[in-house]
Amino acid sequence: MKAIRICLAAALLLLCSCGKNGKDEPAPLKIANITVMSFNIRSSTITSDTEDRSWDKRKYAVRNMVEEIKPDVMGMQEATNAQRADLRSLLTGYDLFEVPNTGTSKGGNAILMYNTAVLEVLQCKSFYLSSTPDKPSVNGWNEETQYRTTIWAEFKHKESGQRFFVANTHMPLGSEERDNTARINSANLNISRMKSAAGEDAVVFIIGDMNCSYATGDSRRKCLQPYYDWMSSARDKAVKTDATLSYNGWGSSSSSNNNLDHIFYRNAIASEFRTISGHNYGVEYISDHYPIICYATIL
Repeated sequence: MKAIRICLAAALLLLCSCGKNGKDEPAPLKIANITVMSFNIRSSTITSDTEDRSWDKRKYAVRNMVEEIKPDVMGMQEATNAQRADLRSLLTGYDLFEVPNTGTSKGGNAILMYNTAVLEVLQCKSFYLSSTPDKPSVNGWNEETQYRTTIWAEFKHKESGQRFFVANTHMPLGSEERDNTARINSANLNISRMKSAAGEDAVVFIIGDMNCSYATGDSRRKCLQPYYDWMSSARDKAVKTDATLSYNGWGSSSSSNNNLDHIFYRNAIASEFRTISGHNYGVEYISDHYPIICYATIL
């Protein structure tokens, strides 16, 4: 009888390890814990930024912050060519993707950086926030003369095998109604492109400086609605979150309308949203925006 039980157990184990046709099924993916950051690093071309506000001082503070937080993916805005060179040099272990032929005063300064030990890049693409998104162009919806861009990538988490998408954007500026139109059109374009690239079932993050908040009473609130219709806000929905404003204005900002930076996600679990507001990185402020980060789980 004991021998029979052993044989039955062995047969059950064999059946559990095979598909219906007796073929091996792929092992289930492991759970992945990832960290996604958005950070407007402030352009190095602003000549009024001197002393501790200069990029020459702040770049080392940015390095210190990244070494402490260790994000897996970072979407940065306003990164000029000079800043990209510094980031490549200072942030060892990270690789950088950029929109081709950007990084000048013309704009389009959205980049992606990722931890090469943790993630593998499967594809990376970009587009312009305009009615002609596949060629260099200003948006034409308001009066801005600089490029606005989105850069996105599909990543594979090396340890778990899980795949996910991250899109980093920097939406148009301004407080007039035509500026709202430019932002709404930009948000709709971002959603449309990511739906096309990722579909409905993939894990997707859209992050960046949206130049508008979702605060009640903010006339720009409607510009974020396309994201809320398809995704969730990490600031709103994470299990643990904070109320620190993302735009600090070098310490002069106190309006709730200045939560300009956002992390939206889909088909993941946001365990924590955090605004990185510490002043212990070597200068009082590493930018006029604080970095924001989402700690997320992919099942």
